[in-house]
Amino acid sequence: MKLLPQIHMLLLSIAILLFITPSSSSSSSLSPSPSSSSPLLSPSLLPSPSKPLSPSPPPSSLSPSPSKPLSPTSLPPSSPPPSSLSPSSPPPSYTSPTSPLPSSIPPPSSLPPSYSSPTSPPPPSSSLSTHQNQTNLDYIKTSCNLTIYKTLCYTSLSPYASKIISNPQKLSVTALNLTLSSAKSASTFIKNISHGGGLTGLEAVAVADCVEEIGNSVISLQDSMRELDSVNHTDIAKFQMVMSDVETWVSAALTNDETCMDGFSRIKSVVKDLVRQHVVQVARLTSNALALINMYASTQENLSYS
Repeated sequence: MKLLPQIHMLLLSIAILLFITPSSSSSSSLSPSPSSSSPLLSPSLLPSPSKPLSPSPPPSSLSPSPSKPLSPTSLPPSSPPPSSLSPSSPPPSYTSPTSPLPSSIPPPSSLPPSYSSPTSPPPPSSSLSTHQNQTNLDYIKTSCNLTIYKTLCYTSLSPYASKIISNPQKLSVTALNLTLSSAKSASTFIKNISHGGGLTGLEAVAVADCVEEIGNSVISLQDSMRELDSVNHTDIAKFQMVMSDVETWVSAALTNDETCMDGFSRIKSVVKDLVRQHVVQVARLTSNALALINMYASTQENLSYS
């Protein structure tokens, strides 16, 4: 019974709609129908009253899922790298060049006094140098005891102690070199006397012979120097042959000195004294050099046979 009024109202509404429709159709050509410009929304398109609208969730690209953390490779290119990978932050073990040295390494200014640079030579020791020089002098003095003119031997050779350095070969070469220099000086002096004039017949003959003899001595001493300076110790046979030649030449030079003075045996003059002063010095140096050469030859031969 309650449904009858609702049905009556529905029928009345239909009748009113049928009555209005013909009159409104005439104006449809002049103005568009509201339904054509704005169609009615269908109930299916309207949100259901029982389901309230909820805001749509943000895009997944803007909000990472809580269950899946972002990895560095999934970050967009514009995003900065993590702070642990930033090139501006050095690794923990890095030490800046301007940072101070560790406390275990002392700075150069605080090095101990005993430190010395590997390239800097050690300071010379005066006591060691003095001891070495005294040793060289003692060696020369001991060697000169074997000569006839010991004082002349020591005074002439001691200035060269640092070059001889207790070496028998260098000692013999030095003695022979001093003898050669003295022989050359004597030869020049005697030649000047012969060219000076004012000599007697005997003096002129003796001076001329002496110039020749001293000249031969210079040649013999030069040959001895050349051989003695380059003698080979390893070949004992060759060493003995060279030393034999040197001894022969130095002996010949000593004989030439004596022959020079023999020419003045019957002359008593100032010329004889002047010549004798130079020739005797050469003869004594030659005698000492020969003694040292003989010592060197015998010492080296004993070392070779031992």
